[in-house]
Amino acid sequence: MEELKNEILRIPFNLYRVAIGIRSELTRRLSKEFGEEFTADYWFILTELFNESPMTQTRLSEVISRDRASLSRTISCMERVGLVSKVAEPLDKRKGLLSPTKRAYAFKPVAEKIVVDVVSNFLSSLKPIEILEMNRMLGLIQEAIVK
Repeated sequence: MEELKNEILRIPFNLYRVAIGIRSELTRRLSKEFGEEFTADYWFILTELFNESPMTQTRLSEVISRDRASLSRTISCMERVGLVSKVAEPLDKRKGLLSPTKRAYAFKPVAEKIVVDVVSNFLSSLKPIEILEMNRMLGLIQEAIVK
């Protein structure tokens, strides 16, 4: 029982280190390819917008678990470099609808290759079934957090 407790105590630290490591390497590789303005955070946001757009900023903040103030600053930077566009929602002009731009779509194939290369490199010691299971378990943890 004590061994399980010790393993559970290490999980937050291990998840944090892995997340920071992947995020740092993604930012390094993406900014090398697309310029210093392109960060892993931009990629995470674009990924959600590629999957569901247009999307309100409020909805996006819920989906990616970011507070609205910091997301607003990031979106402003992304608008400035031409990665997202914001238009007023037809039924409520106070709300903006976010969409990826043509420039963002042009980046997508190269960015996806970079992401796959980086993550595959970090997961190279795992078997495909272990990767699928890990992703499934992380999804379950995320669902429990969101509840």
